[in-house]
Amino acid sequence: MKKLHIRNVRFYLIKLLLTTFSIVFAAWILQKGIHIEDPKLTTGIIIACTLILINMFIRPLLIMFTIPLSIASFGIFIIFINAFVIQLVDFLVPKFSVDNFGWALLFSIIVSFCTTLLEGIGNTKIVKISQDDDFSDYEEV
Repeated sequence: MKKLHIRNVRFYLIKLLLTTFSIVFAAWILQKGIHIEDPKLTTGIIIACTLILINMFIRPLLIMFTIPLSIASFGIFIIFINAFVIQLVDFLVPKFSVDNFGWALLFSIIVSFCTTLLEGIGNTKIVKISQDDDFSDYEEV
């Protein structure tokens, strides 16, 4: 049980770090419309915590209430929900500001892309394969 708890804590800490990096990176790219006050790393961690909590509790409700729109738009409406979540984080975190909905939309796309890319890179697993002359005993998958 204790090992499972440590694994969950490690998972959420890694998720927090990846999200923080994605937020600070996206804000750096979109400096004209996204503003994070100094200290950027600390503010980025606060934004990431807020974003993770909203994505865990409020975003599923928003998606549930907009299922017909999401189906009709083939899932593209989810991007607008993500931008609304960014606007909500802007309202809740005082050292974070987004100029308008368009910047929130662009910011949410970049953060989602970066986070997905970083999580994909981090999920490299090592598996045992058969011993052939051409391969080593283990290979990355």
